[in-house]
Amino acid sequence: MEKHTIIETMLGTKLVGLQYEPLFKYFESRRASHNCFSVISATYVTNDAGTGIVHQAPGFGEDDYATCITAGLIEPGKAIVPIDSDGMFTSEVPDYVGQYIKDADK
Repeated sequence: MEKHTIIETMLGTKLVGLQYEPLFKYFESRRASHNCFSVISATYVTNDAGTGIVHQAPGFGEDDYATCITAGLIEPGKAIVPIDSDGMFTSEVPDYVGQYIKDADK
């Protein structure tokens, strides 16, 4: 097991507004114009269940959608959904275009 050093502890609210580097670069161009890849707060994210931090996918969940609209990250009806009606990645995700989403899990 790797050893880690805690360099600071803080409340999650102190992280709100900070931006982060996304793991995948497909939508990074939206960062400046939409404030994407920012830490936001939501009442349904708590520290007593799970990690206290979650990824928002506004095109795939009602809570995520509402939270991202409230935070100003998306406009109503404008959530990114880079899969088609058959569950295949669209050209917005060029490395996996045409691949079924669950086949890309690995």
